[in-house]
Amino acid sequence: MYSACRESFVERLVLSFFVERSIFKTTKRSDSTIRQSSIVIRHFINCLTTIIILCLSSAAISRAADCDEFVTLVKPAKDAYMQKHRIYPIPADIKALAKRFMPRLWVHPDSWQPIAFEDYLDQARVVRNSDKQVILQQPEWRDLADLSDENQCGAHLDAPEITSRNPAPLYIQVLWDESPANPAEKWTYIKYNLVFDWSGLAAEVGWLGRVGAFLSGGRIDRWHRLDIHLAAILAFDPTHKLRLLTLAQHNHQQTFLPGRDFPAGAAPHLVAAVRSNELYLDDGRKVPAYHRVVPFFNDVAFLVDASRKPRLWARDVAYGRNAGGREVQLRPVFIEPGHPLANFAGLLAPPRRLLGIYIGRDGPPGYNYYALPSYIPLVNFAAMGYWRAGDQDLLQQLEPMINGGDPMHGTDWPKVVALMRKRLANAMALNPTINFKYSDLIVSASPAEREASGRPLEGGKITGATM
Repeated sequence: MYSACRESFVERLVLSFFVERSIFKTTKRSDSTIRQSSIVIRHFINCLTTIIILCLSSAAISRAADCDEFVTLVKPAKDAYMQKHRIYPIPADIKALAKRFMPRLWVHPDSWQPIAFEDYLDQARVVRNSDKQVILQQPEWRDLADLSDENQCGAHLDAPEITSRNPAPLYIQVLWDESPANPAEKWTYIKYNLVFDWSGLAAEVGWLGRVGAFLSGGRIDRWHRLDIHLAAILAFDPTHKLRLLTLAQHNHQQTFLPGRDFPAGAAPHLVAAVRSNELYLDDGRKVPAYHRVVPFFNDVAFLVDASRKPRLWARDVAYGRNAGGREVQLRPVFIEPGHPLANFAGLLAPPRRLLGIYIGRDGPPGYNYYALPSYIPLVNFAAMGYWRAGDQDLLQQLEPMINGGDPMHGTDWPKVVALMRKRLANAMALNPTINFKYSDLIVSASPAEREASGRPLEGGKITGATM
């Protein structure tokens, strides 16, 4: 979730180059060849100077502080929230509730499959960033947890590729937080996380993203190592009635209401997108489902309105249970407080930078670094996901708060959260619970639906989105 909170160097460079080229192409044909050449040379010198300055700046920042900027920003809020709201030991009835509603998962057989973090640790080494020295070999999770914050921030893990598991572990934490509609009412929030060995880019990527990926030397199917920010969060009221489902998707999220968006009395049926592994609800359609994605919530306009493409946009493709997906059996693993899979402040996989500059390919910190401080509370995290395609009224209210703002520092996030919480509370008050089953959700593959969903499944293979 954290990696795209900063605009990458590649994006800045590509934008600078192509904006200049577009201006150059509109120059009148009567302009002299010498003048055209001088423009190109001057632009090349500017780009080279930018690269040198950014490299020197990056080196200086690395020496001054080893901690990732996002981790540094989020850690105080994350630590305080987890200390106050984490439920551990987990009562037997809550464990039973977590197992009863544990999501089911479908993944296309040609895509990445879940792994066990324990297998990764068994083959991992902990490397100090400053001198590349190995400080731990095949660490136990407690060895990582016992490292000081400073030592965690100054290190990363590396390991050979890991064989997938089926059944695969589903890592579980339990927390309490308030109801979105009634702050005096305590709800139980159960957070489930999967682990994949690699994360790729979405199945469809805009031209700017493709050029950026090419310039960075990254493979679209192996964009960064160790994908752990794949979360499904279920919220239960005091009677243990399921009230909300929130799915973390790239650097934004989406929240669904049981009894309207999916059956209320059963475990949610989820599908992992091809390459990116992001989680979506499976509605049972017989063709792959396409989902618009953006780098961060600031570009939510594209999620709501397909005509509002930002500079960086993409579409995930998801093959559900009736569209070629294969079910992965899941087994519950309740992790202890302080577990590095959730709380490690360094990088759980190697940094992958271009000339020392961050480009979004670094391995992740622990998955409790999942949001900016204003919506670390799970009630706020759920509210931030309650947007709907076509909701122009929401866009009119949101855009003055976020338009052009820096994702980390330039947006009034408390104000955005307050708006989203109000809208979620209103939707819950109006939501009629409908008693339906997953068998009622099977979508026929009509021509109109095939056209709306994108390229259809052909011969059981991924079309237009192969590994």
